[in-house]
Amino acid sequence: MKLQGYEAQAFKAWEECSEDFSVIGFQAVSQRTSLDLAKVRRAVRGLARKGLLQFYRMSWTDDGTPNGAGYGLTKAGAELRDNLSGTSP
Repeated sequence: MKLQGYEAQAFKAWEECSEDFSVIGFQAVSQRTSLDLAKVRRAVRGLARKGLLQFYRMSWTDDGTPNGAGYGLTKAGAELRDNLSGTSP
């Protein structure tokens, strides 16, 4: 699957996420990609419709502290990320 436009830019926010801690919110995606929030929302929801991201009501930090809602990589999203970065799982 080839991503274009804002979706490709937004997907880069998950480049360095581990599989266990891949849930990030719109604000974090905006900061990592320098896209404005409106474009981030549109792109991330589009990636979710394509099955690359999944919405989570709650995420957790490395310390076990609740961190709020966000989107995380699905298995298909992790595979695409690994293929784009040239690494294997």
